[in-house]
Amino acid sequence: MRGTRAAPCRPRPRPALALLPLLVLLFHRTRPQGTLPPPSPGSPGSLQCYGVGPLGDLNCSWETLRDLGAPSTLHLQSQKYHFNRTWTVAVPIGQSWVTVPREQFTTSDELLVWGAEAGRPLWSPIFVNLETRMKPEAPRLDPDVDFSEDDPLEATVQWSPPAWPPHKVLVCQFYYRRCEEMAWTLVEPELKSIPLTPIDIQDLELATGYELSGRCRMEKEEDLWGEWSPILSFQTPPSAPKDVWISGNLCGTQDGQKSLLLWKAPGHCVQMSYRVWFQVKGQEPIPEETPYCNSSIPTHAERAVVSAINATSWEPLTNLSLVCLGPGSAPHGVVVSNIAGSTKLLVTWQQGSEEPQEHVVDWAEDGDRLEDLNWVRLPPGNFSVLLPGSFERGVPYRIRVTAVSPWGLSPAPSVWSFREELAPSAGPALWRLQDDPPGTPTIEWGDVPRRQLRGHLTHYTVCAQSGTRPSVCMNVSGNTQKTTLPDLPWGPCELWVTASTIAGQGPPGPSLRLHLPDNTLKLKILPGVLFLWGLLLMGYSMRLATSRRCPHLQHKVMPRWVWEKVPDPANSNFSQPHMEEVPQVQPYRDLPILEVEDVEPLPVTEPPQALSQLDSGYEKHFLPTPEELSLLAPHTSGPGTSLN
Repeated sequence: MRGTRAAPCRPRPRPALALLPLLVLLFHRTRPQGTLPPPSPGSPGSLQCYGVGPLGDLNCSWETLRDLGAPSTLHLQSQKYHFNRTWTVAVPIGQSWVTVPREQFTTSDELLVWGAEAGRPLWSPIFVNLETRMKPEAPRLDPDVDFSEDDPLEATVQWSPPAWPPHKVLVCQFYYRRCEEMAWTLVEPELKSIPLTPIDIQDLELATGYELSGRCRMEKEEDLWGEWSPILSFQTPPSAPKDVWISGNLCGTQDGQKSLLLWKAPGHCVQMSYRVWFQVKGQEPIPEETPYCNSSIPTHAERAVVSAINATSWEPLTNLSLVCLGPGSAPHGVVVSNIAGSTKLLVTWQQGSEEPQEHVVDWAEDGDRLEDLNWVRLPPGNFSVLLPGSFERGVPYRIRVTAVSPWGLSPAPSVWSFREELAPSAGPALWRLQDDPPGTPTIEWGDVPRRQLRGHLTHYTVCAQSGTRPSVCMNVSGNTQKTTLPDLPWGPCELWVTASTIAGQGPPGPSLRLHLPDNTLKLKILPGVLFLWGLLLMGYSMRLATSRRCPHLQHKVMPRWVWEKVPDPANSNFSQPHMEEVPQVQPYRDLPILEVEDVEPLPVTEPPQALSQLDSGYEKHFLPTPEELSLLAPHTSGPGTSLN
């Protein structure tokens, strides 16, 4: 079986080829088996020479010793084909290595090599056998990797040794490691170029990325390994995800928000595609292929099944029941607490009425996407967990504990928690409602976003400042977001609200500016306005009553004797008895003597009808009043009177 490639869940750029030398250097540093022990100062091991390949140049390098100085020349003396023949190679100033061209020596020759400064040797000569002291090039790895068809999983990699004389045997060793890990594992046993056998790597994991590299040496030179081969990256066959969970409020009010089926990606080095089925009651499951590690859950889905495309035959599918069970089996008493000196959160809870198959604790930062959910699975009997990761101060995290059984899910209500509460970073927005009662301002404010609240709300503080007066504040319960302000003085006024947590009070929110009228001035003006209005209304009514256009008002408003065509004599003062004032008694003195003559009374007769015509209603204007008659009495002589 050969590994296939698909779109990754979370794509990550592959390392460029230009980074391969750096990876090789890192490879050297992480494998103590492949490094040479450092030579002791002043020993012949300070100078090392080797041939590059069977027909390459001779490379020599050394360590600079402070007490001996640096060589200016390198001397080479033949010991086999040109006995005692010596030639010199100049060393550039400050350089600790030199390359001797292949043309200057004979193949398979034996040499003595030493360094000198001004003709003075610095080290003891070293012996170099050019037939065996050679460093091979890196082996070549075939990119096509074969995998076994059964469990446990094994990988087979074909390789070829570097170009080398067929009669000389190379010994090669190979190391592998999981992607993004630092430790390398030796593939045993070491392989030889003759006979050539493939590389077998055992006990691998499915859906996992691996890296492989190798090096070779001459069979007789145990300490002179060649260069490391470029790293070969490969991935094992895909497998169904083992850890599947739900993001969203599947068993509660979703408020139009979808729920997602999530599973954890196998790693950045693995590229896979998945096939998902959702079982809906009364419908045939339809598979859906996706390159991502999530899939939207349809409404009324009862079960989800996930598999990997091109998965192995022995790999089982992953399924999860989506049925929401009753609240009685859900965990309760969920408590989230922080640990002093730690960035983690501790979650504890109590088991529901039934023992579940497992508990799942999931958490997410406020404002995160559904895809960014984190979760851990716990076996039955565990009722606490220390959430991994680093939780920040003042950041709200939603934490939920769910009991999972083969029949469905029982989630507990979500809990918002903070590693450490801080004072709010913003205040609520404020607006004015209709006055209730009129003249008394009523205000309302909104919620502070949870991420800006940075803690659990304890109370609000409403503040008001009128003109140059100092501000006046009052605390309001955190469950209230509306209040009336009955005692504000008239004139300009500025209002604002702050929110508080156990860590302290936050800054004020946007302020609201009001201008309150003087209600006492209205009370002073109102009586005058009503009095003027009454006078105007009375005058207008009198005018209508005296005009001919509204005769019906005359009957209702004016006295009857005004609007009657023939007035009633009873309304006249002429026919009424007149009570006049009696003058005071004058003092006694000589007064004229009046003689009174008795006259027979005249018979009483009915007044003629013409007299009634005389009382036409106008006598009140033209006939003399009794007062006028009393004034004329002293000057008028009546019948039967005489003066003595």
